[in-house]
Amino acid sequence: MMIDAAGRKIISERRGGRIIVNGADTVMLGSNDYLGLSLDERVLAATSEAIKLYGTGTGIYPAFATTVLHEELRQTLASFLQVEDVLLFSSGGCANAGVLTTLAEAGDVIISDRLNHASIIDGCRLSRADVLPYKNRDINDLEVVLRKTTKAHRRLIVTDGVFSMEGGAAPLQEIYALALRYDAQLMVDEAHALGVVGPNGRGTAPFRGLPNGSVGLVLTGSFSKALGGASGGFVAGSNDVVSRLRAHSRSFIFTMGMTTANAAAALAALKICQSDPALLDRLSANLAYLRASFRSHDLPFLDSDSAITALMIGGEDRARRISSTLSGKGVYAPAMIYPVVAEGRARLRIQVSAAHAVADLDHAALLIADLLNDSA
Repeated sequence: MMIDAAGRKIISERRGGRIIVNGADTVMLGSNDYLGLSLDERVLAATSEAIKLYGTGTGIYPAFATTVLHEELRQTLASFLQVEDVLLFSSGGCANAGVLTTLAEAGDVIISDRLNHASIIDGCRLSRADVLPYKNRDINDLEVVLRKTTKAHRRLIVTDGVFSMEGGAAPLQEIYALALRYDAQLMVDEAHALGVVGPNGRGTAPFRGLPNGSVGLVLTGSFSKALGGASGGFVAGSNDVVSRLRAHSRSFIFTMGMTTANAAAALAALKICQSDPALLDRLSANLAYLRASFRSHDLPFLDSDSAITALMIGGEDRARRISSTLSGKGVYAPAMIYPVVAEGRARLRIQVSAAHAVADLDHAALLIADLLNDSA
């Protein structure tokens, strides 16, 4: 069995919704590749062509030069999201840090959902602004916190669009209404929503009935999930916000940007999302099928608005044991334990893809049900 020094398993090959891990053919239920586009022949061909034209990268900081591929990706994404402009970053985490450290500073206040992603938490710390948390997706608590910030120079509300450990979507219409009422800007991380949530996969805001181009709304996200698995992130919003970030964001200016290969992969994946709704339909059908199987076995999972299904286990030791046993039987379903989630709230985070075969989902559901019932 191949395991690295940190105890991580080694993947040697991927085949649709399956992987070869430690030499064993395994159903993959822990990947962000929601539409299966990282193995799509069209994406692979675009990536290969980009490498032929540019090599593995340009070796030039994005503040000084860009490529035709990066510009087309930027413009295509802006059109897809229906926003004025987009700025590309080397990762979604860099995009979050770029917004938080540029749009908020000493004397400002960031109001952050308690369950926001770690990259948001780190960006808040780097910003030098005061940071006040509010209860997860709790509109009443958000307003209580906003009322405490009347002396702030500026206010920025930040939330995940889809929460990565639960799968639920933020109530963005209500949050946006409070942002307007209290003269605050709103930032939404769309990492787990882009391509798979909302009409045509345009994200959480349209899913909640709020246009992506709404005044004061700033979107961040990653191409490393539904859009081909390519490394890279983005900020989308108004011309003014993007211009400010381009001129002042340290995580944009002082680091290498997306490689041309990653830009090509993301662009090809985005074009497929725009032209091929069958992928999103297939993902939705697979999700419905697996969750129906979980219900038939009376398994406890959280309501979800996304491709994430949190199957609640409880104790950390039990979650580790079940995840390990599943892996030994050919199903990869990672355990999320403290401190990633609260103590006593351990879970298996199940991530379904359009690439999964129904037979694999059947096999996984039955195996999970047997293990959970045996260890109850």
